[in-house]
Amino acid sequence: MNAELLMWQALTPVHSGTGQSSAGVIDLPIAREGATGFPMLPGSSIKGVLRAWEDPSEQDPAERERRKDALFGYADKRIQDASGKETRESRAGRLTFTDARLLCLPVRSYRGTFAYVTCPLVLSRLRRDLAALGHPLALPEVPEVKENTAQVAGDTLMHGGQVLLEDLDLQAEETASARAWAEALAELSGLGDELRERFALLSDDEFGFLAETATEVTAHIRLDAETKTVAGGALWYEEALPAASLLTSFLLRPQDVTFAPPSSLQLGGKGSVGRGLLSVRAVGR
Repeated sequence: MNAELLMWQALTPVHSGTGQSSAGVIDLPIAREGATGFPMLPGSSIKGVLRAWEDPSEQDPAERERRKDALFGYADKRIQDASGKETRESRAGRLTFTDARLLCLPVRSYRGTFAYVTCPLVLSRLRRDLAALGHPLALPEVPEVKENTAQVAGDTLMHGGQVLLEDLDLQAEETASARAWAEALAELSGLGDELRERFALLSDDEFGFLAETATEVTAHIRLDAETKTVAGGALWYEEALPAASLLTSFLLRPQDVTFAPPSSLQLGGKGSVGRGLLSVRAVGR
């Protein structure tokens, strides 16, 4: 089984919802991990979007559909045998898609405009998953990060010895570990200096706080067609993963199967107004 690491970058805000309204302040929240509360993109959503994608290298519609069935599987499909007898059949696909987990969250910064923030828990899980799946990618050791500090690779985010992120005022520490991780992730994501200079490593608790509070929340209204005023009860709040967010997932496939994802795609709701555009970067074995 081959394991490919997929690096996702949100080009526009992404609303990958839960399919139901919330009892909280946000009416339409985004999908989150059950244990950590970190935002994520469900593997089922990734699989569905890639199945709907039309591979330009395959021109024959019948062959394209046959290949999709083989790679992604099908459910309750009508199958006709040689005698003309029709049955319904379901079959699993040969590709496996994991959930896309948050790697770096873009957060407003007093200096440097914004920071790519992450934490030891996120980095440790990435290293663990790579090792478990036999992926040869080598990443730096994960350091400990003290509360109320931000480990950075340079002075781009620093103001008076601090890193000021949203509601957090953190003591800045330039460390070799932060430089090593900034270099590794800058290369993996293809972002180069944009990530290298804005990388910040926070404690797990402070990253968790920002993952809850630093997402994009937008108010929406619906106008009455005749009066052009807000219709009664037609105000709602919708959450989205911010543009520039970085996530990682894995694509698992048998040795004899080839599949190359597109370099960009649209995932989640509000696609007609430009939401959910992501770039995809595959890091193979």
